[in-house]
Amino acid sequence: MLTGLHHVGYVVPDLDTAIAFYRDVLKMTLERRGDAGPGFNFEVAVFRLGDGSTGIELMRPTTDTGPFADFLRANPTGALHHVAYATSTHLTDAVGPAQACGLTLARSTANGPIDTAAGWRILNIDPANTHGLLTQFGEQ
Repeated sequence: MLTGLHHVGYVVPDLDTAIAFYRDVLKMTLERRGDAGPGFNFEVAVFRLGDGSTGIELMRPTTDTGPFADFLRANPTGALHHVAYATSTHLTDAVGPAQACGLTLARSTANGPIDTAAGWRILNIDPANTHGLLTQFGEQ
């Protein structure tokens, strides 16, 4: 069911500084930057690697409350937040096999895949099932 790495997500304290690092030092091209949307309380920047199938997602909380703000307080210099794997099927078709393997969907995608500000669809797996790391399945 999993075919490769879809993207990794980092929560950072300063999005401009992080963008400059990926753009100027690593010579990557910024694909997208923007607010994640109402109620999400973070802004996002997206870079793509190689053929574009793998991404780097940088996130900075825009409020002092919520899961991204809490994560940044626990990791003040920034840290890996999640890993997303590409699937061989559409995400709606991946729900059943994931649950059949004993995985539980996280609350944020309990009703199925969601479209993100980064421009892709994701399905979150409860970190209690994945040794504490938020794991996602992603599709373009």
